[in-house]
Amino acid sequence: MTIHYFNPDNDLALANGGAHYTATPRAELLRRDLQLLPCWLAASGDAVLCDDTSLQAWVDAQGLSVTLIDRRALPDLSVGAVLRPWGWSAAMRWRLARWGVDERILPSHEQMAVWRQLAHRRISIAIHSRVGELLGRDLCPPPVELTLLDEVMAFARAHPGGYVKEPWSGSGRGILRALPPVGRDFVQRAEGALRRQGSVLCEPAYDCMLDFAVEMACRGGTVEMTGYSVFRSDFHSQYSAGIVASRRVLRRMIENMYPDFSMVESAVVQSVSELVAPHYDGVLGVDMLLYRRTDGIVGINPCVELNLRTTMGHVTAALADRHVMQGRFIIKPVPSLQPGDKALTPIVEGSTLVACLSGNNG
Repeated sequence: MTIHYFNPDNDLALANGGAHYTATPRAELLRRDLQLLPCWLAASGDAVLCDDTSLQAWVDAQGLSVTLIDRRALPDLSVGAVLRPWGWSAAMRWRLARWGVDERILPSHEQMAVWRQLAHRRISIAIHSRVGELLGRDLCPPPVELTLLDEVMAFARAHPGGYVKEPWSGSGRGILRALPPVGRDFVQRAEGALRRQGSVLCEPAYDCMLDFAVEMACRGGTVEMTGYSVFRSDFHSQYSAGIVASRRVLRRMIENMYPDFSMVESAVVQSVSELVAPHYDGVLGVDMLLYRRTDGIVGINPCVELNLRTTMGHVTAALADRHVMQGRFIIKPVPSLQPGDKALTPIVEGSTLVACLSGNNG
């Protein structure tokens, strides 16, 4: 049996690095309100760890053959159970151990250290380099890792609108835009990022035409491509909505804009199989983008970032491919729900946010 758990603060926990990290109130609110989102990823017979098992009636009403369990069930898990939190960190491991999970089921401390390094944003530089080697050409300039504030300021002046990213961050968190005029706030935030994490990853802004990702799973040293996601992100690179459509439809969207996508995809998957799969078991997503080059030609960034965890793209792929849904996936405040929206997480007393499918056709 596989046990799923929604811990959306995983990137923050990785940035902290410690076992005793405490989630921010905002992250805890998101976890509480969307704690049953993994039900759509779970296979028949799986379990989802949650706060309130009385929500089983809601799960059953969705036609999902998933069992809700709470922490009291964890000490009784068999050694053959598989734990699948949204993402792994030292804090997640410590939390599960404190809740009574048998140490034999948990990843080792050594694995946690390796996985944290794989989740560092510098992995994107390695993927860019390997993709370039496999294709015989660089597709776009890779990010650069900088350790000195003067270097970061020089980058900001040379690349107005560019991105300065903390090494352990994701979903729009820990990302700073070099918007002119670069003032005191930028300097203080960049200085703080360098002090906390030792370096930052810098890359120019692109004239983005399409944000998308290739979703994968690493098992036993091999990589399986599990789906695509096409999504929208806001000015600060935070995920705002995703398209729920079949794998065929999403791939056609990408290839219509970039006909050579198959060749790039193969190189990215091979890069992940070489750089990540030998050291990691679990799901991941590689965010990519299509952009308009200065000469007007459509270019591709083969690795904006690698998310070494479950992503919302895994959710949208599952909704389409396994649950035969169509529409737009979005997380919104409960009062903003429209009559045609299908709630994908239960709305109970105190709920603030809800995951829903807008424009549902299936």
